[in-house]
Amino acid sequence: MASKNTISRAARAAVADDQAVLAASAHLTERDRYLVRLVAEHRVLTTGQLCALGFASIITARHRLGLLVRIGVLRRFRPRREVGSAPWHYLLGPVGAALLGAEDRAEKKWLPQVRADRQVALERSQRLAHMTGTNWFFVSLARHAREGGGELRCWLGETATSDYIYNWGYGRSSGLPCPDGLGIWAEDSKEITFLLEYDTGSEHLPRLAAKLEHYAHLATDSTYERRERITLPLLFCFPSARREQSARRALQASIHAARLKIATAAFDPQETCPAGELWLPLASPGQLRQVRLADVTHALAPARAAYDNPGRYTR
Repeated sequence: MASKNTISRAARAAVADDQAVLAASAHLTERDRYLVRLVAEHRVLTTGQLCALGFASIITARHRLGLLVRIGVLRRFRPRREVGSAPWHYLLGPVGAALLGAEDRAEKKWLPQVRADRQVALERSQRLAHMTGTNWFFVSLARHAREGGGELRCWLGETATSDYIYNWGYGRSSGLPCPDGLGIWAEDSKEITFLLEYDTGSEHLPRLAAKLEHYAHLATDSTYERRERITLPLLFCFPSARREQSARRALQASIHAARLKIATAAFDPQETCPAGELWLPLASPGQLRQVRLADVTHALAPARAAYDNPGRYTR
């Protein structure tokens, strides 16, 4: 049985934690809460990404994010580089996890993210650059939307996208793909819902092309009545034109390519917005013109069925 002193220490710690949360909450603006939730949902965002999402000035962003770190709402680290210095990478802090848990009425929902072992593993992960690049894809769209260029109606990361797919009734052991993200982009009265494969150039092309078998399984499996919802455009974003050309040949050689709606592009989303005329359909030999993101669905084969809206990305 726990001693009275042990119980008392636990009670005092709980009160101190509650006081820290209340004190931090008093300092937070709506923008702060919006950015903290985005960090939680997408695990890691850089200074530049958070600036693009909510600030007009990088200096203002740095000062404000520094404050959020000091009060425990966020944590941050800088990955080691052989040359130069990396930007700050922001993670959810313990106070931020408590605040979001209170807002969601799920006290323990965000706590796993603030475990030290998980955050250290993420800092050292070989996939960190891939995660950052994938997030830049959607951040760039969000920045374009902030400037009046369209609307990013949904942004799901890898885990949320997988959850959404499996919620269609597929079991997690069924060998289905794990897209890097799902988005809904609207511009000029047009809307596209897409799955994203963000390529850093390190994956062997046969392995990249092999993913199409799993996507074809999503598109053609007849086990579930609602399978039509999974025939979404699949976008491949490559780091260079040379990589894109090689990858297109590998993808076109797959027997599964004809079952899918695929478009490719080569650009750095940190520098170039994905909304522009960048996208080239894969299975259209006569289509030599790149199209805007909002026009990709029209350039590809007509959709066979409507999809459910997976959620709205709103400030």
